[in-house]
Amino acid sequence: MNWIEDYGYFGLCAFTFLAATIVPVSSEAAVLGALSLKMKPLAVLLWASIGNSLGVVLNYFIGRRAADYWLKKHHQDRFFRKAHELTEKYGWLALLASWLPVIGDPITIAAGVVHMNRLVFFSMAITLRIARYLFVIWMY
Repeated sequence: MNWIEDYGYFGLCAFTFLAATIVPVSSEAAVLGALSLKMKPLAVLLWASIGNSLGVVLNYFIGRRAADYWLKKHHQDRFFRKAHELTEKYGWLALLASWLPVIGDPITIAAGVVHMNRLVFFSMAITLRIARYLFVIWMY
């Protein structure tokens, strides 16, 4: 909450960016925190979506550029292994689970590892982030 209080929408964007990486923080909690601070819902949706989308894009390119490293080093990790298996088996459909806690971040990395089509990845991943935050804001 301090990031959001201190830096406003930019703090929300930075926090949701980190939440999309393997840093174990909740972007939904950040969105709810921003709303409780009386930030404008449309601006919260925009900044949270931008931050989280940039985070998953980073994950994709990490997976794409470091595929051999990730496969060797992290294939022992059961979440990454499961994410990789799901992504190889179901392709873009695996992205439907990319918003879930724990396995979601590895799925976005695995999408890069398997060289998923960029346009498909970006459109699916970004649309899912916007939909998730719309739901959180609507429920608030």
